[in-house]
Amino acid sequence: MKIKWVIAVVVLLAAGVMTFKMFSLAQIECSLCITFKEQHQCSKALGPDEAAATEEAHRNACAQVTQGVTEAFNCGRVESENLKCGRR
Repeated sequence: MKIKWVIAVVVLLAAGVMTFKMFSLAQIECSLCITFKEQHQCSKALGPDEAAATEEAHRNACAQVTQGVTEAFNCGRVESENLKCGRR
């Protein structure tokens, strides 16, 4: 019975550490807008640095205005507008 408690505590500690690490990595927040095929979409994202947060925000915005892999790929090449990044 005692071993079950030890295992439960270890699992909870590991989950807590992983959650803390995930949130501590996302220190930069970027917002941007894109226009693709006459559709305008804005998005925000978090990341460990400006490049990662910008890329994720761009990918999220494209996901809202595209259908299929080809459109998503082409949307990834579109220039972003109104890019703003800062610390959370």
